[in-house]
Amino acid sequence: MLMWKLLKKNLSLPQLAGYVFAGFAGLSIILFGIQFYADTKPLYSSNDSFLNPDFLVINKKVSTLSTLSLSPTTFSEKEIADIRKQDFVKKTGFFTSSKFGIRASVSSSTFGRFYTEMFFESVPDDFIDVQSEDWTWSSEQNFIPIIIPRTYLTLYNFGFAHSQGLPQISENLIEKIKLTVTVYGNGKTKNFDAHIAGFSDKLNTMLAPESFLKWANAEFGNEATSQPSRILVETYNPGDPLIAKYFGEKNYEIADYRGNTGKAAYFMRLVIITVLTIGLIITLLAISLMLLSISLLIYKNKEKIENLILLGYSRSVIAKPYQILSLSLSVFIFLLAFAVVLIFRNLYIQKISVLFDNAKIDSNIIFTFAAGFIILFIICLINVLWIRKKVNETAK
Repeated sequence: MLMWKLLKKNLSLPQLAGYVFAGFAGLSIILFGIQFYADTKPLYSSNDSFLNPDFLVINKKVSTLSTLSLSPTTFSEKEIADIRKQDFVKKTGFFTSSKFGIRASVSSSTFGRFYTEMFFESVPDDFIDVQSEDWTWSSEQNFIPIIIPRTYLTLYNFGFAHSQGLPQISENLIEKIKLTVTVYGNGKTKNFDAHIAGFSDKLNTMLAPESFLKWANAEFGNEATSQPSRILVETYNPGDPLIAKYFGEKNYEIADYRGNTGKAAYFMRLVIITVLTIGLIITLLAISLMLLSISLLIYKNKEKIENLILLGYSRSVIAKPYQILSLSLSVFIFLLAFAVVLIFRNLYIQKISVLFDNAKIDSNIIFTFAAGFIILFIICLINVLWIRKKVNETAK
C-alpha cells in the first residue's frame, strides 16, 4: 500500500481513461460481433435457412434435338471436370435417378384408396435442406423416408383441392400418413412402408436416401448407370456475376437461381468480418495506449524505482502495483463490455423474432464469454510481461 502511494503520484488519469474507453469500445465490438454471428448463423448457414448460401441445380436445356435424341441432356466427364475447376465452385454433387418402377399407394378414411406411379431421385446428404432424424436407410429395414418439394403440397392445397372441393392437408397431417411403396424391376417386386420425412424448399424432386437408391438400382434397375443429367453446385459466393456468365455461355440452365439471396448471405458475412476487424484494431490500439501509459509512468518514477531497489525491494514487488492496476482495468473493461453486449443482444433477438417467425436462436452466451475471457487473458498477459520488462530495464 505504501509503495502504491509512492508510485501513483505520476499517474495520468486522462491516459487511463482513454485506455478504458478504447478498450471498452474495441472489446464490445468484438464480443458483439461474435455473439451476433452465433445468434444469426442459423438464418444463413443451416440447411433450411432462407439465407443459406444456395447451391445451384444445373441442367442442360431441352431442345428439339434433345427430343429426337440427337443431343444428349446428360453431362460428360469432361463437362463435369470443366465445371469443377471454375473458381466459384466449392463442391459438386449429382442427382441419382431411379432405374426401376415405383408405385405408391395410401388408404385412409378421409381420402379413400389412392395410388400413383412415381419416381425417386437422391442427392448427397450435404445438399439436403431438411433436418430429419428419419433420414436414414439400410438394407435391413423395410421403411423408406421420403422428402417432397413444399411446392407440391402448395399446388394441391390451393390448386387441385380448392378447385375440386377436396380437403386441404397440413404438413403435420401429411407427415403422419403412412404410404406403401412398391418397387419392381428385373422380374422382382418388393413392398416398403414409407412416409413423408420433410419438405424441401430448394430441391424440386421426390427424394429418397442415397443409400436406398443405390441398393434399389442394383437390385431392381433395368438399365446401366448413365451420366448425370443434373448437377448440384455449391459456390463460395452465389452472388458472383461469373456464375450466370459461365453457365449462360455453356447454355446450361440454373434452376430457381436466387442470386440476390446469395448476395445477402455473402454481404452479411462480410459485414460481420468487417465489424470484428474494426473491433480488433481498436482493441490493439487500446493495448498500445495502455503499454505506452505504463512505460511513461515507469519512466517518470525511474528515480523512485532505483531507490527502492537500493533499499532491497525486488523487481517483482516493484512491478506488482502496475500489474494490479492494468489487470484491474482490463477486468473492468471486460465485464462492462460483456454487460453491454447482453443488453443489445436482448434487443436484437426481439427484432429477429418479430421479423422471422421461424427463426431458431438457440445459441447461448457461453461461447462469447469464453472468447472474451481468452482475449482478456491475452491482454493481461501482455501487460504483465511488458511491465516486468520495463521495470527490469529501469532497474539496470
